[in-house]
Amino acid sequence: MEKHWFTLHPDAFLWIKGDIGLVYQAENKAGLRFSLSDRIEDICRQLLMTENLYTVGLTDEDLYDPEMSHWMNSLINIHAGRLFRNIDFEKRPVSLMPILKVQDKKERYVWQHHHEVGGEILQNLHELSLYLNGSEYGNNEYFRQILFPLKDCQVSDKSKVESFFRNSINPFLSNINIVGNVFSYPDFGELINYISQFSIQCTIYMMVQDFLENMQRLKESNWRYYVQMNILIEPAFDIRLLQQVVDNSVSLTALVFSEDDYIQYTSQLEVISTIRNFKIIPLYNKQNLVFFETKVYMDIKELEAIDLSKSDIFMRQALNTLDFGRLTIMPDGYVYANVNMPCLGTINDSPYSIVYKEFMEGDSWFNIRDQKPCKDCIYQWLCPSPSNYENAIGRFNLCHIKN
Repeated sequence: MEKHWFTLHPDAFLWIKGDIGLVYQAENKAGLRFSLSDRIEDICRQLLMTENLYTVGLTDEDLYDPEMSHWMNSLINIHAGRLFRNIDFEKRPVSLMPILKVQDKKERYVWQHHHEVGGEILQNLHELSLYLNGSEYGNNEYFRQILFPLKDCQVSDKSKVESFFRNSINPFLSNINIVGNVFSYPDFGELINYISQFSIQCTIYMMVQDFLENMQRLKESNWRYYVQMNILIEPAFDIRLLQQVVDNSVSLTALVFSEDDYIQYTSQLEVISTIRNFKIIPLYNKQNLVFFETKVYMDIKELEAIDLSKSDIFMRQALNTLDFGRLTIMPDGYVYANVNMPCLGTINDSPYSIVYKEFMEGDSWFNIRDQKPCKDCIYQWLCPSPSNYENAIGRFNLCHIKN
């Protein structure tokens, strides 16, 4: 009886869950979902053993088995596997299984912290969101899903904001988000002039009503040259009112709560096409679950068409790509990695201590799909990281695949 080898490509991920298997070839974005017969499951488990180097030995019987042959040919057709026939068993083909290797281990940061050296952990802070104050047009629930002004009128302490920002500076801090009605914030011009010294991208998130009510003040300000502005628009707003007042430094975010809201905006394509930066984002309001279930939840067809690189999958296995590297400071001075999770400290604490605490104890930066029902799903690592929508809805997965 002849001996043969079957080897998976180094960019091919193999997962098995229950009676289902999935291979995703990250190089060409091709995938194959298949049922696990006893023999195919045995082959898969051998392939997943690290010491086998993503290679398994086969017999003539395996090659002539219709189910096995179809399975192997399907993998070969998507360039996820390769069959070596009649090769000397001593000349085993070698392939490196795609395995996540984390370079920045918590133990190294713990050692640095206890020996009062380093400080490298702060380099994991990439984005700060500063809620300076509220707006009469804000909402005290929506900020838990997206950057959205609060309704209340509490005001951040400018000197403490500047101090926390200054101590947050590191080579990888690249974005500052400012949320609220900046026109009613005392000495906002001084604050933004201070931030602009550090050449970090700054974006202001504000309600469209505050933007329009203060157009003259905006024209007279000198700080407008240092920032981008993201204007939040709720349904029923006439976008034509903004057509002549937005430029390349202003982006519009239209919020939708229903399919009718979405249709309302898409019916204004002639106007929208004249605005360079325009996007539509859904929001959950506790009455529109059906809208999310039918229009926002992912399905198998979307997951099978997903386009991810090997590093994209590794990131989803290691960290939350939506939260990692981000901190939010609220007007009351409390600091969060995610506003839906317990606070990590206050603006009086050092950014270093806040980031260190999130690494060691936090629930956000490393919140991945390792809980039920996702950990039992074959698409576990192809799905996006857990989002604020899950927190708002109270459901861990936004799909119809696993309940």
